[in-house]
Amino acid sequence: MKTAKSKTEITAKPSRESVIIMAEKEIMEIDIEGAEKIGEGAHSEVYRIADDTIVKVYRPSESLDRIRKEKELSRWAFVKGVPTAISFHVVRVGEQYGLIYEMLNACFAPDYIKKSEEHFEDFVKRSVDLMHQIHAIEVAPGELPDMKEQTRGWIEKCRKYMDAGICDSLEEFLDEIPDSHTLLHADYHIKNIMVSDSELMLIDMDTLCMGNPIFELATIYNSYKEFPSVSPEAAAFLGIDVATANRLWERTVALYVGESDREKVPAVERQAQILGC
Repeated sequence: MKTAKSKTEITAKPSRESVIIMAEKEIMEIDIEGAEKIGEGAHSEVYRIADDTIVKVYRPSESLDRIRKEKELSRWAFVKGVPTAISFHVVRVGEQYGLIYEMLNACFAPDYIKKSEEHFEDFVKRSVDLMHQIHAIEVAPGELPDMKEQTRGWIEKCRKYMDAGICDSLEEFLDEIPDSHTLLHADYHIKNIMVSDSELMLIDMDTLCMGNPIFELATIYNSYKEFPSVSPEAAAFLGIDVATANRLWERTVALYVGESDREKVPAVERQAQILGC
């Protein structure tokens, strides 16, 4: 690894652009040639560069500001009690940027569940426990975006393409969902979870928000049911097949609702389907 440092002396108040340029010159550069690629998402690729270290390399289109925001949100979530990997450094990888994470004895969940049926069931139970843990965290008003209000905005955008009566019905449906300051990950699926020896670790914190837990289930429904029903490539993106994705949804919603309330599962699934779509 090498560090490039700026020796420019500042004699006047710098502009925001000059501050960014100087900050970029201070960023450590790393070489990932020969490193093992262990994961890939819509916005980044993940490489293991040491036994206990990984680097998340972002696509060239991802701004430095956005990457730093994710780094801050990861630390915020950790302080709040969310099991997550802590990023220590922003780095430059060629013309792209990345984040360095400490990740000891951990693998991506898709690789874990493929090992056996026992691993599949163990993962689902632990992932639901982790969801309950996250949903027990209260967020102060204004601290994170409100998922209910975000959804209201999406409904408004749909008015250009859908019948006004349908959009009005969706607004009424949304209004009936109780307000909540519950912490939500809002992109909770198998590809954003890593399995360590003792616990699951949630990654990709840039979608953190607050709201009723049904919104979390809606994003999970999209990942495991809705998107794979449109294209099998959506399941392949998660590192699994369509059948496995569907099973993940069925077991997740059943365990989240609980055995004592299993008669509520169809209604919860319907709510998640409507909000997800």
